[in-house]
Amino acid sequence: MKVRLHLIPNGHPPQGVPLELQLEGDEVRGVFRQENPVLGEVALPFASRLRGENLEAKLLPPPSLKVEGRVFTGTKGLELELELSLVLPEGRTWGERAFARILELLFYKSLERSLSQMPSSPV
Repeated sequence: MKVRLHLIPNGHPPQGVPLELQLEGDEVRGVFRQENPVLGEVALPFASRLRGENLEAKLLPPPSLKVEGRVFTGTKGLELELELSLVLPEGRTWGERAFARILELLFYKSLERSLSQMPSSPV
């Protein structure tokens, strides 16, 4: 899922976006918090390395987010164009794989819902 957010480094995310973000040197780290109807509140960490304007994902152990994208200066300050992917443990059985797929769909649906409530929807 691709998203464009207007952020201030080490500041607060836009209203309604459950995202904590820290920019330290060439690293962007953070946590995306989401209320999941199956698991309750889930905190998904992520880390990326800044190379020029590009963000390259640093893989973290599951469950986590893989975050890649671009960083640029826009009219409202720092803008991030992100591509988010959910990283879950690999399922060994069909039941585990089906459960992972359900969690993935719930994650993207909830993310879409929270982002669409923003004044100018970035999705």
